[in-house]
Amino acid sequence: MPEITFFGRNPTKGLDLPSVLKISKKNQMKAKLTSLVLVFCWVASEVNAQAPLVLQSLDYTENPVDIPNPDRGPYRGRWQRVATHFGTTPEVDHLVPVDAHDVLFHGATLVGLATLGTVEGDDIEETQFFNGQNISPNYAGGTGVSALPSISFMGFDLARFSSNAFLSATGALAYQADGLFEDPVSGAPRTGKTQPLTNYALDYIRGLLQKVRDGNGVAFVKFSYDGNGFNYLEPSRYPHLNLREGLIHGPEPAYVTPNNPSAMCDVPGYTDKDWIEYHLWQLKPIFHEFEDIIMCVKTGMLGPWGEQHSSPMALDPEANKKLFDTFLDVVPDSRLLLTTQRVFLSWYNLTYGTTYTVIDSIPVPPKGSPEARWGYFDDSYGSNYTNSGRYRTPDDRYRFFNWIHSQNTMTQIEGGIGDNIFGHMPGAILEAQQFRITAANMRHGNYSRWSDFIYNEANVTTPVTFPASASETSPPFTGPTKTAIFDPVYDGRNGLEYMRDRFGYRLVLREAKASEWVERRGTLAFEGKIQNVGFGNILNRKNVSVILKSKAGSNAYIARTDLDARDWLADEGGNGRPDNTAAWRDLNFSVAMSTLGDVPAGNYDIYLKINDPKEKSTNKRCIRFANKGNSWNADLGANLIGSTTVR
Repeated sequence: MPEITFFGRNPTKGLDLPSVLKISKKNQMKAKLTSLVLVFCWVASEVNAQAPLVLQSLDYTENPVDIPNPDRGPYRGRWQRVATHFGTTPEVDHLVPVDAHDVLFHGATLVGLATLGTVEGDDIEETQFFNGQNISPNYAGGTGVSALPSISFMGFDLARFSSNAFLSATGALAYQADGLFEDPVSGAPRTGKTQPLTNYALDYIRGLLQKVRDGNGVAFVKFSYDGNGFNYLEPSRYPHLNLREGLIHGPEPAYVTPNNPSAMCDVPGYTDKDWIEYHLWQLKPIFHEFEDIIMCVKTGMLGPWGEQHSSPMALDPEANKKLFDTFLDVVPDSRLLLTTQRVFLSWYNLTYGTTYTVIDSIPVPPKGSPEARWGYFDDSYGSNYTNSGRYRTPDDRYRFFNWIHSQNTMTQIEGGIGDNIFGHMPGAILEAQQFRITAANMRHGNYSRWSDFIYNEANVTTPVTFPASASETSPPFTGPTKTAIFDPVYDGRNGLEYMRDRFGYRLVLREAKASEWVERRGTLAFEGKIQNVGFGNILNRKNVSVILKSKAGSNAYIARTDLDARDWLADEGGNGRPDNTAAWRDLNFSVAMSTLGDVPAGNYDIYLKINDPKEKSTNKRCIRFANKGNSWNADLGANLIGSTTVR
């Protein structure tokens, strides 16, 4: 019988089948066939042999430091209070140019002295949280707590494309004085001009988003027609003038005024769209082109700063529905749309023929439905109990954030840390957990209310009694009494450090067991546990891939797993303690070695890589675990989870 070699070994060598089986010569062929069956059974058993799973020598404890990750955390925002030819403004969006002759306006994007014309790409540098003081010229810092943001705030002001939008605070003040849309002396327009977005404007927007892609951040995108608040005069910005606070004019080009006689687009073939719909249709290719780096889209477009309040269109339910429908169409369905409770309620009632007056009456949206794409932005987080009129009573607030929590969406806040139970620790912890706060503007609001708080068990577990009426100051408070959960990992640090690290998701590897060895044609097995200790969850789909990297060289082999990182949910009760094993989620996978390619025999480290399915780079915007130890490989953009031997 000829020798048969498999993997360098011959299982039949020295085997005399006729003598062993005591069979006749006539049946030797049958015996040889039997031997081949035995051989192939042996081969199959070798290939499918499973090595024992071995606990890996890793540090499974959390490191209480800033871990920048995509789609979550603090962002810098664009804030200034300096006099410019555009007028004084506290919030700054990129004023999109019509052509090369337009003066660019980016505002104070650097920490320290405010400057005009600074673009950077965009705000991804270490920054200290603002303490509410030293507004001019320094609008940042003072808390002693820093973070490296991974979110770029990309606000685009389309004022130059709306005849209703003022181009500067100076022009708005002059309009208030004489009621003219043009300067009576120079004839210079005080507003933009309703028109299509030019190719120059679209390329400008692409260029700034490309800066984000070239960096290592994601874009929080907002478009509006009054991104700098020029249509809404705030007396605090001009203390020397006797101003009434409020909207001067509706900034939207779909709002009919003497300066904007038609709401409808006049471009041939698109006259069925109003100007807002047409502008968003023009932006649709950009939303899809940069899907890989867009974290979410704020549905702006209506009202001052795109905050969807005050203007006639912002208060019109039909306009709210049309706007939200348009965003649902133009933004890839992989991305959340941030809007307000009122806009979403208007859209839902008009879409489904309901008459809900409070949002928690709406059933929790099923996965994949249009309403499941809704997230919440809060431009004045915790400023008072009723949040500047956004809720009629604190009871409305509780009902709202309980619904938000059940929906498993995200909340973005613009600061505005209130001097009340919601804004101070430890009540702020309970609020953040319920609202699932994902992103926060670190340059807006008095964050010293959190940095001055010593995070220890006695302080954190002090019971908090919330109000049950709209009164902010008058006892008795008869609302619910709650107690936050103390996490010993942050014992002795300050509250702002804890909050900074808990925005959005935060992943800690708690256990890792991997195949001690694996055959080249076998299957690599891994079983582990991971804990999400953040306020929120991973909301955008991620690829979860395993990488084998040679310990003896630079060769690496990668294959997708069937894991879904969105399943790694935070504890519903906000318990991120390491001893809360009930909140440890399974991290189990098996990968056929053939899917990794032709992996040579040798010793390998096992890495887990988590990134967006459309990511174009090899190692940017990847999720890093918050474990102690040197387990992060920046070149791979992956986390070390063990080692194995391929043989």
